[in-house]
Amino acid sequence: MQDKGWKDLKLFYSVETAQHFLEMVYKNQGMEDAKKNSYKNGERFIFFLKHAESFYKQAKIATLEIKPILLFYGMAQLLKACLLTTDPSYPSHTSVLAHGVTTRKRKKQNYRFYEDEVKIQRNGLCMHVIRSLFQLSGLEDERFNMKQLLAKIPEINKVLAFQRKPNPIVKAAVEDRIIKLPGETPNAYNMSSKRFIEHIEYHLNWSFCREEKEGMVFSAAHKECRPSTSTTLLYDLEQDGYYFPAERDHFLKLPEILAHYLVAYNLSMIARYETEWWYDLLLQSASDDYVIIQQFLHIVESKFPYYIAELLLQKKENNKKDQLI
Repeated sequence: MQDKGWKDLKLFYSVETAQHFLEMVYKNQGMEDAKKNSYKNGERFIFFLKHAESFYKQAKIATLEIKPILLFYGMAQLLKACLLTTDPSYPSHTSVLAHGVTTRKRKKQNYRFYEDEVKIQRNGLCMHVIRSLFQLSGLEDERFNMKQLLAKIPEINKVLAFQRKPNPIVKAAVEDRIIKLPGETPNAYNMSSKRFIEHIEYHLNWSFCREEKEGMVFSAAHKECRPSTSTTLLYDLEQDGYYFPAERDHFLKLPEILAHYLVAYNLSMIARYETEWWYDLLLQSASDDYVIIQQFLHIVESKFPYYIAELLLQKKENNKKDQLI
């Protein structure tokens, strides 16, 4: 499972395949000059993927000291490849070239990574991905702390629970556009079933279908039921299972891919510019941050490429469906 993402991404390592893929994607989105743009971007698309692979290969054998930097730049290259599927002219202006994220000034004493935060800027790669790739809005100047972002990654839940940092989630069943939540879920929100249904329909735009003995059944947009694009459901790649937050403040309306990018950005900045704190953490292992960071890097090393591959393969699958209609 660890290399599945790259195994699937390498299917695109042919200019002929890449050009055909991009042409179909552009046509499906009603873009003009689909063929011309696909020829212009075919090689660029592959170069972004291959450059990302180089970063990931080096990250796999690198020591923990520099691994965050390599993984972050690999992530950025993968996102740029994806952007070519929705923005053929990327980068059309210099404002989209910056990372698009900032970190707050760190306190030299008692700094904790788990409590640190990042801010999404109005311009840059991050915001362009949010708008163009995920069609999301309202995240300009939004701040997220590491606790919130890490809660979007269910594989890290075991570490958080072990460190007495509970992140309540419940098991969910997902099939096509149907989502089933356990019957006890409303209790976690201190709500009646009726109030919980109203809450979900209003805040998540899910549609309530029926209540069964095992739980509640909702329907949602297709992208909300895909691991790579869902802003609410949590997907555990190791267990191949879906989960649902059991606390109200855990709804960030942010795909997990972006949580990976934001946490990795913060870590890469620490590794580059907070050398004293970084090496003190790695050599002393004094705080819980050490294990959290170690586990995060292990997870995203395989999960982020898996999500990118899923995004691209889903676009290819959509092309096939449209050709059959």
